[in-house]
Amino acid sequence: MRKLAVLICLFTLAACGQPTQPSGGQAPAGGSTSDGSSVLLSTPEGLPDWLFVLRTSEGGTVHFNRRTITRENGLADIWLQVRYGHTQAWDASDETTERVIHFDVERMHYRFNCAEETFVIVERQIMGANDEIVARDTPPQVYRPMPASGVARQMLPVACRGA
Repeated sequence: MRKLAVLICLFTLAACGQPTQPSGGQAPAGGSTSDGSSVLLSTPEGLPDWLFVLRTSEGGTVHFNRRTITRENGLADIWLQVRYGHTQAWDASDETTERVIHFDVERMHYRFNCAEETFVIVERQIMGANDEIVARDTPPQVYRPMPASGVARQMLPVACRGA
């Protein structure tokens, strides 16, 4: 019995520090493929989806999701999430019904023209319980100049250059 326990300990210690094969058939991070194509780098485990950007003057917070950043033809898209310090009201009324939605979390899809330093909000999503979208809005798609400060100014380098 003692020999069996010693063998198990030896096998366990021998396996310590050995690299494991990535799941799903992915090449290891930083590795190369035989056909010369690019390698998909895995994202660090344990990092949250929404990363803190800044605190608002009302006590809320703004976050971005690095997995939502896309860049193409001089444009960069990114999703931001605002957690308000105080409950907000959204007028969701239509021609027949008056309706106000109270919410604490909103997500916004920003699109930046990186060269011209202009931006547009493509879509707004009002979030309910369990990250459920309870309302959405697609504002007019008019590019605006970059303000001297604020969320858009802070997110331009992140969206356009990854900095």
